[in-house]
Amino acid sequence: MYYTLLKDNKYYEFNNINILETLNNKDNIIYINLYNSNLKKLINLDKFINLEELNCSCNQLTELPNLPNNLQELNCNNNKLTELPIFPTKLIYLYCNNNQLTELPKLPSNLKILYCYNNKLTQLPILPTKLISLYCDNNLLTQLPKLPSNLKLLYCNNNQLTQLPELPNNIFRLYCNNNNNKNLNKYIIHCKSLYKHKKYNKYININTLNGLLNYNIENYYYIYIIKYYDKHNNYNNV
Repeated sequence: MYYTLLKDNKYYEFNNINILETLNNKDNIIYINLYNSNLKKLINLDKFINLEELNCSCNQLTELPNLPNNLQELNCNNNKLTELPIFPTKLIYLYCNNNQLTELPKLPSNLKILYCYNNKLTQLPILPTKLISLYCDNNLLTQLPKLPSNLKLLYCNNNQLTQLPELPNNIFRLYCNNNNNKNLNKYIIHCKSLYKHKKYNKYININTLNGLLNYNIENYYYIYIIKYYDKHNNYNNV
């Protein structure tokens, strides 16, 4: 079992997690990789003041310590986490999927990527304006917050959604199958293609509104959007 850290632009490997606590000059470490290490608890990270990336995925963690202020990427997926600590303001990438989370803390304004799928989330916090990818599928969500204008990818399938918020102009991929979404057709007006994974595993081109309404979108894996109705029922180009 090996752990990796980046110090002074050099990678080091070690086979004892306790070495992290005994290191001198912890402030020189910018990357720690503890992936798949059978860990049940992390050490205190307060002294790693310049840590930018932490990968503690695929362990048995039930909680995380306070996170360093300079952290930009946190990968804690595939653990047993039921809650997360306050996020540092510089965080850009957050991968907390495949846990047991019921809620998320306030999201930092610099966040661009959020993977929180396969949890037990019933709602999401306010989404940062810089967010471009949101993977919140396989949760217990009944509604989504306002979507930021920069959002390009939205995976919200396998929830309990009955409707979607207004879709941003920049969005180009939407996954919304397997929801309580009998009314979601009214949000999706003109599609380039639908991919139906339950039958034939191929693309089906839809060029007219009537053509789309002939399909049950719950059966489709994803939808490429070209146009949609906004809240005033006007066409908008994506």
